[in-house]
Amino acid sequence: MTQASRFLSLALVAFAALPATAEVRLPRIFTDGAVLQRDRAVPVWGQADPGKKVTVKFAGQEKSAQAAGDGKWRIDLDAMPASAENRVLEAAEEGGNRVEVKDVLVGEVWLASGQSNMELSVGGTLKENQDIAKSGPVPLLRLITVPKKLSPYRLDDFEGQWTPATPDSAMPFSAVAYFFGRKLTEELGVPVGLIHSSWGGSRIEPWLADEGFEGIEDLRDMRDFRDARTPGSPKYDDLMRRHLTATRAWLDAAERALQAHQALPGQPSAPPVLPIGSNQATGTYQAMIHPLVPYGLRGFLWYQGESNVGEGMLYTLKMQALIQGWRKQFAVPEAPFLYVQLAPYGYGDEREGALQALWAAQRDALKIPHTGMAVTMDIGTPNDIHPKNKLDVGYRLARWALADTYGKTNVVKSGPLYQSFKVDGNSIRLQFQYADGLATRDGKAPSYFEVAGPDWNFQPATAEIAGNEVVLKSDKVAQPVMARYGWYQKAEPNLMNKEGLPASSFHTHWPDDPVLGRNVAFQKPFTSSDPNKSGWNAGLTDGNWEGGAGSCFATGDAPAFPKHVTLDLGRSRDIQAVRFGVPDYGATKTIVISVSPDGKEFQEVGKHEFAGKTRAGTELRFDKRPVRFVRATFADHHDKQDQYSENHGFLTELEAYGSAQ
Repeated sequence: MTQASRFLSLALVAFAALPATAEVRLPRIFTDGAVLQRDRAVPVWGQADPGKKVTVKFAGQEKSAQAAGDGKWRIDLDAMPASAENRVLEAAEEGGNRVEVKDVLVGEVWLASGQSNMELSVGGTLKENQDIAKSGPVPLLRLITVPKKLSPYRLDDFEGQWTPATPDSAMPFSAVAYFFGRKLTEELGVPVGLIHSSWGGSRIEPWLADEGFEGIEDLRDMRDFRDARTPGSPKYDDLMRRHLTATRAWLDAAERALQAHQALPGQPSAPPVLPIGSNQATGTYQAMIHPLVPYGLRGFLWYQGESNVGEGMLYTLKMQALIQGWRKQFAVPEAPFLYVQLAPYGYGDEREGALQALWAAQRDALKIPHTGMAVTMDIGTPNDIHPKNKLDVGYRLARWALADTYGKTNVVKSGPLYQSFKVDGNSIRLQFQYADGLATRDGKAPSYFEVAGPDWNFQPATAEIAGNEVVLKSDKVAQPVMARYGWYQKAEPNLMNKEGLPASSFHTHWPDDPVLGRNVAFQKPFTSSDPNKSGWNAGLTDGNWEGGAGSCFATGDAPAFPKHVTLDLGRSRDIQAVRFGVPDYGATKTIVISVSPDGKEFQEVGKHEFAGKTRAGTELRFDKRPVRFVRATFADHHDKQDQYSENHGFLTELEAYGSAQ
C-alpha cells in the first residue's frame, strides 16, 4: 500500500469510527480527577449535535456556546484561584445528555514530553528514588499519561485517565515529571497536574508543530520540505492537483496505447508524503500533543536529544521551532519551557565531539525567552544512556520553575554557567553565572579544564578556585587564549556552587568566537573534486579537530593538482574569517581559501603553507562580505612523508565565521 493510500484508509477508518448521531461529550483530558490551570482563562471544549446549545458549569460559573456545523464547541471559564476542593465540571446539551467530571481541582498544570529519559518510570529509578514515591500518596498531585500513538493528521482525542499520585500510580509514571510535580506541591501548597506524553528513541522532529517554523530562516528548507509533503498544505495540494492532471492525461495515453496494442507509458508518481514515526519527520505531535490542545496549562518540561546527537547547533533551531509551535498551539506565548541537558555518555570514539556539540546547542537554547536548563553532568552514568537518578533531575527542573515562574527569591535555579573569560598573562580567568560559593563536590581541584593557544591545541590545565572565578594554567601552553571544560563525552567534572548544583560544560570559543562570531559552517554539506573512497570523505565540518577517518577529511589520491573541497553554507551570510587545519600526518602543503556568493565566481581571501606531517591550524581574516560557498584548494603537496600517499589532501576542519542570524 502506498503512503497516499494509507492516508486515505486511515481517514476512512477515523470517519467510520464517528458516532452516527452526536451527543455532548468532552475529550478525555477532562476525566474524573482532572486539574485545571489556575489564574487564567480555562478552555473547555468538545462535541455535540450541530447547532445545539451546550452549557458548562463549574465552581459557580455557567457559560454556554452553540455547537458548530461539525459539532465542535468551546467555552472559556473565567480565571480561578487554586483550589483543592473536589468539584464537579458539568457539560449539558440543550434537550440532550449531560456529562459530569468529578473530583476536579484547580492549580498548576505542566506538560512533560521527550524520549526515553522522560519516559523512564519511577519504577525504573534508583531504589532511593522509588522509596520516596512509595512512602505514601501525594494528595495534591494528579497524573495522566498519553499513550503512544502515531498519526499523519492531527487528532482531537486520546485514551487516558487522570489519577491521584499514589505509590501504585507513581511507579509506571514518568519519574522526572513525578518528582518535578512532587516538589511543586511541597513548595507551593496547591494542586499540580502532570500530563506525560513521551516516546523512547524519538527524535525532536515528529514532535514539532509546523506553526513553530515561522521566523526561523535557517529552517526554511526544512519547513518547505515538510510543507510539500504534508497532505492538506497548499504546496502539497498544488502538487496533488498537478499529479491528478498528469494522471488523467496518462489514462488517455494508456487507453490509446492499449487500443494500438502498444506498451503502456509509465504512470506518473504521486507526490511523496512525510514519513511517519517516532524517529521520522512527523507523527507524535499529531497523535500525542495535539489532542491536548487547547487545554489550559502553565508550562512544558522536555527531556530529549539523544536521538539528535550529532546535529550541533541545528538542534537549537529545532528547539526554537518546538517551543514556538507549542506555545502558539496552547496560546501561552510566554509559557516556561524547562528542559534537561543530556548527561555524559559514551556514544563511541568515532563520535567524540558530537555530544559536546549538543550540550552547546542545549546551552544556547537558554537565549530563547522563558527557558531553563537542568544540568546533569554529575548524575549521569557514562556507560548507561538512561541514568537512574531521576529525583535530582525533577528537582532541578523544579528549581527553575520555583525561581522564574513562581518568583521564589530564595531558590538558586542553576549550577555555574560559563559567562566570560579574561587572559591574564600565562593564565585564563573564568567568570560564571550562579557561582556564589564555587566548590568541588569531591574537595579536590576542579577537573576537566583545558586551555589552548591560537593553534587550538588543547592541553590539560590546573584549575584553582579564586572567589567566584576559576583560574587556569598549563605548562604546555605559554600563551593561552581559550579554554574549555568537561569537553569529553564521558566527562564527569566536579565543579559546582555552594548549593551543590553542577557546572555545565563549555568552550570559550565554540560555537561563538568572542571576536569573530559563530562558526556557520558547522555541519554544513560539502563536495570534493577528488572524493575519497576509503571512508575519509567526511569530518570537514563536524567541529572535531582530531585526526582519524570520519573526523578528518581527506581527498582521494588522484595525482592531479590543484584539487579542492567546497562547502555550502545554505544561504548567503556575512563572513569575516575562515579557520582550517591539518593533522600530524600526510603531505598537505599549500591551502588556498576562496569564497563566493553564488558558487560561480570565487575570490581568493588568503592562503597558508603547512609543514609536512605536522599538526597545525591557522586563521584568515578579511573584510566582512556576503558568502554562501567556501572553497579550500590544495594547491600542491610536500614529498611523501609517511604511509599516506602525497596525493591525499588532509583537513581536520574548515570553519567559516560570521553572524549566526
